[in-house]
Formats: sequence, C-alpha cells, structure tokens
Amino acid sequence: MYRRKIFLVIILCAVLSACADQKIVNKIVLVSAISFDTVSNGIKSAALIANFKEQGKTELQVLHTESISNNGTLPRLNTRTKDPLEKGQLRMVLFGKTLAEKGTGTKIHNLLRDPKISSRLQLGVADGDASELLEIIQKSQEPFFLSDMIEQNMINGNLPSMNLHEFLFNYYGEGRDMFLPYFKIDHGEVIIDGLALFRSDQKITEISMKDAFLLKMLIQNSKNGNYMVPVEGKASNKQVEDFILLRSMHSKANYIVNKVNQIPSISIRLKLETELQEVPDWMVLRSEEQLTQLEKTMGSYFKTEIEKFLSLLKENKVDPVGLGDLVRSRSKEWSAQDFEKIYQEIETTVSVQVKIVNTGSS
Repeated sequence: MYRRKIFLVIILCAVLSACADQKIVNKIVLVSAISFDTVSNGIKSAALIANFKEQGKTELQVLHTESISNNGTLPRLNTRTKDPLEKGQLRMVLFGKTLAEKGTGTKIHNLLRDPKISSRLQLGVADGDASELLEIIQKSQEPFFLSDMIEQNMINGNLPSMNLHEFLFNYYGEGRDMFLPYFKIDHGEVIIDGLALFRSDQKITEISMKDAFLLKMLIQNSKNGNYMVPVEGKASNKQVEDFILLRSMHSKANYIVNKVNQIPSISIRLKLETELQEVPDWMVLRSEEQLTQLEKTMGSYFKTEIEKFLSLLKENKVDPVGLGDLVRSRSKEWSAQDFEKIYQEIETTVSVQVKIVNTGSS
C-alpha cells in the first residue's frame, strides 16, 4: 500500500510538471536558427522562430533586424515578438559569405560567453545571403532542418565531425584552422556543397564534398563516406573513363614527423577499408589477383588526390588538417608566426593502402 501511494505521488508530480512545462512553452518563442549578414551600414540578422499554435503543432517565422553593431541581436529581434525569445533550442548559426570573409570573431566570442547555448550547436556558411536560407527552411516547417542535415552528412556522408565545441577547439587551438559546412541554394532547395575553410576567423576558400571526404580521412575515421574513383575502360575501341562508387568502411591516418627544424617534413600513412557500391559493367572482380590490382590502382589514385589537396591547403595558407599542431607538439621553439611563414614549404609525403572488404553485387 505504501509503495502504491509513493507511485501515485510520482505520477502526480510528473503530470503537474508536464502541465507547468506546457504553460511555459506557450509563453516563449523558441529560436532554432540565427543568421548574420553584412549590409552597407552594419549587420543584418535573422532568426528562425517557432510559434506554438496548439499541442504538437508549431508555425515557423523569420524575423529580421539590422544594426551598426555586432552585439545585441536577440534584444533587437525581441522587440518584434509578443513573447520573449529563448535560445535554449538554438541549433544553427549561419554566416553569410561576405561576413564570413570579413571575420566571424565577434560572433564566436559571443557564442562562447552564452551559457544557454549548447556545445552541440552547428555552424555554417552560406554562399550568398544567409537569411535567404532561413526563408527557404521556413517554408519546409522543419525548424532543425539545417542542423539535422549536417548531422546526417557527418554520420552517413562526407562531412567531418563538427559542432560548436570542435569549432572552438580549432579556432583557439594553435597550429590548426577552422572549417564549416558550406551551403548553397540549388533550384530553390538548400544543399551542402562542401566546406568553407578559414584562416583565423576569416573564410579563405571553399572545397567540394569530394575534398571534404579527403579531409575526413586525414583527421577522423571516414566511415560511411562516399567517393567516385575513375577507372579506364574500353568502349567502341576507344579509351574512356568510367567510375567506381565506393563507400568507406573505416580509415586511419598515421602521421610521422621526420624533421621539425627549419622546413618540417611529415609522412602521412593512410589505411582505407572500403566496399564497392557501383562498378562499370565491363569490370570483372572474381579473382584475388584482380582485387589486389584494383586496390593498388585506388591507393595510387588517393595518394595523388591527397597530395593535390594538401597543395591546395598550402596555396591558400589554411591548415584544417592541423599540421602546425603536429609540429608544435614535437618542438620546444614552435611559434604560430614562424610556422605560418614556412607552411607552404612543408614537405609532406603520402602513402595510401586500400583494402576492399566488400565488392557489392559485382
């Protein structure tokens, strides 16, 4: 009997708590995404908010404001709602391309100081006006569409793992640079077109989703990433280029610092386990010898692609791989200024070992 009374008290408390929470939710406006863009006289901000209409249903709305200051975005947006704005559900911060190129430092510092913002917050850069993306998402009526898109592509696609915590680690860490998802509008829909690469707090360039896969292999396990590898075949007696679609099962990169002083030298040894999802009709993979030859061909191809990618990073003086941090960890006299001067001259050698663990239906 005593236990039954305790159980009833617990149930009653839970019901009352739920009622209290419902009452609170109906008196606040939840912000799910915020965008920042530059305008001629300062900063233009927009917020994607959720208005609760009835139980289980919300209506999305985009609020806009402009200011000559980088600060006070939410208070200005708050003057446009009948209920107070709440950042507890903020899942996405989006920078317009021009603002990202000028610098995101002030916004980064503000995010870091706000205790209500989760470290799992996602950030991104829009190819153009960031508020336009929020307008498109408003029509979808999915408040967390952008952050869910990023997380889905981290788990199943080519995006490296990222969130506010990792973003700040790359921003404040010595010898490494930030990167963020790069969004575009394609036929009226929002797509992830690759990664925006930063030097300090400024966007320098962007890379494709193919190169995002290479970066993912270099810094993390690239499980579930996809890549198209060209192979030479024969058709109508002419040499043509076909492609193999592969999916990464597992990857691991090992770094060896051969030399630290003067011009550093680094060896990168990458192992990739993959399955073949699509192969050309003419390709036959029935023997161990054929598989071994294809593995060597793919290893050689990835070696060349990674070397090109590292050259692109050096050319733009961006270091998302963290080579500077690697050298710093092995040098007592390392300085960011000195490393920046020699970064483009760093010697990097790459070797790639590919293992095909599944040939699919071939």
